[in-house]
Amino acid sequence: MYNDRLWTRIEPLLHGFQYLSEQDDIYYRLEYREGGYQESPANQWVFNYKKGIEHRNEKQWYYKEKAIKDFADLIIQTPIEDSSVLLAGATSKRRNSLSFDSRNEDVLKIVERERGISISFNLEVIQDIEPIHNQIGYRSPENLRGLYTFAPFENVPAVVYIVDDVITSASHFVVWRDLIHKEHPGVEVRGLYCILRPK
Repeated sequence: MYNDRLWTRIEPLLHGFQYLSEQDDIYYRLEYREGGYQESPANQWVFNYKKGIEHRNEKQWYYKEKAIKDFADLIIQTPIEDSSVLLAGATSKRRNSLSFDSRNEDVLKIVERERGISISFNLEVIQDIEPIHNQIGYRSPENLRGLYTFAPFENVPAVVYIVDDVITSASHFVVWRDLIHKEHPGVEVRGLYCILRPK
């Protein structure tokens, strides 16, 4: 899959990800810079991609849709094995919640339509929680275990790519990877993240 024109592989020791091992295969596109919206293209993308659904009928919704399309286009250009599934990273709200933001799923729907790659929405938070980026405290996988559920695949792929917007501590990736491996021990789990924002 790796294409250094598009993606940078996370090196756990280099990037300071203590919960990852060298065997974890995770890639990102842009790096967030501390500061505001104008600090970098990555900052602008995050701001628009995470724009709340309460803005759906406003003019600014165009920028959220553009951020979704840009992420999808990036994945469309990426060489991905035929025996793979793209799995949407879970958000902090259940799908039946009035506050649910389908941004990750919308990205994958575009990719499926354009590339025919299999997609899955089998990860979900068990109950609505406060977004992790709004919470105060140390992020570790142990603090997140028990918050998410994974429905086993009917047709088990060789490789699962977890697709999510921002990677910070990698705690979510570790929890989701372990949930997948509990059901499908032989599956290779990789990560595709648009933004690197290490803590």
